[in-house]
Amino acid sequence: MSGLTADQRSQYDDKGYVLLEAIFQPQELKGLIDEINNSVDQIAKSYYANESIRSKYEDHGFDTRLMKIIEDAPDAYDALVGSVLMGPELFKILSHSRLIDIVEGIVGPEVHCEGRHRLRPKLPNYGVADFRWHEDTAYAAKRITYVQQQYGLGDEDPRAGGRFMSRIVAAPQMAEPNFWIPLVPVNEENGCLHVLPGGHKHTPPYENQWEPNKFLPELDYLEPVVIPMKVGDALLMHQHVPHVSPPNQSNGVRWSVDIRYQDGTRPVKSIREPGFLARSQERPQDVVTDHQGYQQIRNAVAEFREKSGIRF
Repeated sequence: MSGLTADQRSQYDDKGYVLLEAIFQPQELKGLIDEINNSVDQIAKSYYANESIRSKYEDHGFDTRLMKIIEDAPDAYDALVGSVLMGPELFKILSHSRLIDIVEGIVGPEVHCEGRHRLRPKLPNYGVADFRWHEDTAYAAKRITYVQQQYGLGDEDPRAGGRFMSRIVAAPQMAEPNFWIPLVPVNEENGCLHVLPGGHKHTPPYENQWEPNKFLPELDYLEPVVIPMKVGDALLMHQHVPHVSPPNQSNGVRWSVDIRYQDGTRPVKSIREPGFLARSQERPQDVVTDHQGYQQIRNAVAEFREKSGIRF
């Protein structure tokens, strides 16, 4: 098993993130890009058949076709964003040994891939995808993060114009390493990530709980870092490191996928969006090894929700 180097692990613990350059060859991501293109094509054909869009925009490629469809039919955005897409090529990335090796070094030998993986087509000047300063983890115990932001707040919003984090109400947590993987080159123009190194240290350690009425001081002395990336890179982030995605001001879609993992011996974070056991010493027979196996889990949960009427 290979994972993080000693220097990379030290940076992850100290700064809350590690840029993993060329962890994939661009060709290794081509299958996923083709899978997304096929999904966009199906959306285009369906919406065109329903006369919801003026054209199928077949002359547009990966960087602009979805954008043109959404200009005609804004609701098409929800047909692909988030964890809607689940195909064999995406499963290959979710279960890739290079990622799982790194995760095992953080959470231990039982590795669960959370179902909250997200495909993110960030469209130019499209406010829905303009994330403010935030942390990725939400808790069943209602961990609430209040943030002062530079992006996504109107000029009249009283929270605008401040620095970064104002106060945090904390609750128990566990390690949940996250990989953010761009499918196109990302830079400041099209909305690459900015992170606040060391910000994760100002939240509780993995097993501790803070009093909900205690607040953390401003993090004014921390300086954000801009992280441009190439196709094949991945950004490993601690679940508490604050980060932001500024507006996409380019002429194309900024495609990315983010993936979260956790200790497979701990309760799963999301039942509504089921994940799968990706590696195990204790239960090797339960490890999901192919897309069909994971799709069966997703279908079973969807069927249970529909039949039971339970909302979770």
